[in-house]
Amino acid sequence: MSETLPEVAVRDAPPKIATIYERIMETTGVGSPALIYRHFAVFPGLLEWVWETVGPELESGRAISYALDAVSRTPVVPLPAVNIADMRADGVDAEAHRTVDAMLATYNRMNPVNLSLITAIRDLVNPTAAPADVPPPPPAPAAPTASPMKLPAPVNLQEMPDDLRETVLALSAAIPSPGTQVIPTLYRHLAIWPDFLRRLAPGLLEAMSRGDVEKQMDTLNANMRPLIADVAGRARDAAAPPLDDPAAMVRTLDSFLYTIPQLVVVGTALRAALPVYEA
Repeated sequence: MSETLPEVAVRDAPPKIATIYERIMETTGVGSPALIYRHFAVFPGLLEWVWETVGPELESGRAISYALDAVSRTPVVPLPAVNIADMRADGVDAEAHRTVDAMLATYNRMNPVNLSLITAIRDLVNPTAAPADVPPPPPAPAAPTASPMKLPAPVNLQEMPDDLRETVLALSAAIPSPGTQVIPTLYRHLAIWPDFLRRLAPGLLEAMSRGDVEKQMDTLNANMRPLIADVAGRARDAAAPPLDDPAAMVRTLDSFLYTIPQLVVVGTALRAALPVYEA
């Protein structure tokens, strides 16, 4: 097995990095910064450069509005329904159910936005990338406000029981590896409740093997393309990124640009399959 992608965890972030993490969470209404931002923080000065380059897209709310609208126009992949009794049997009590809802809200709000912003960063890191010739996006409706809930720390891969680790690796196996294995934090979060993740995994794996997830990834990418091109085009005057090996980062970002739309499709499918927490 290849090594997992290095990151600076929220709890380990030095002050400058922690401030950017907080801005990402506050601006987008999510409870955790995405793995790609935590990976950027490993490279001195890179997360600061990323925030300076695409942070205004988040601050304005424009990227969030259009991204969520694009997701709403992407069909939901059907998964086996899970009821509250199933969740309780799997160790997901009422408070844990609330946390699961917050996780899905976080991922389903941030991942679509990341798709546009990380594509723009990838094009800026790769000097050979040509601007996309697509019309600018139309105005999007205002994004709904969100109150982020702090999420618990995800489970590290090495801390999982062997069978659960193999389940997480199987769910991650469809993601092309750039030499380091991308393990989506969504799966590491769901691993907090091992039996619950074991229940969800077969339906997800089946939908992946049937091609249902890939099909809607294509739909989502098409829906997002105007925003992606617009963000990338407006960021082209940014300074060069502080990287010693831009080609290696391009390979990593190429992997994320498969991972992120996959997780958008997975996240919306899980939201539809699981009962909403109602206090």
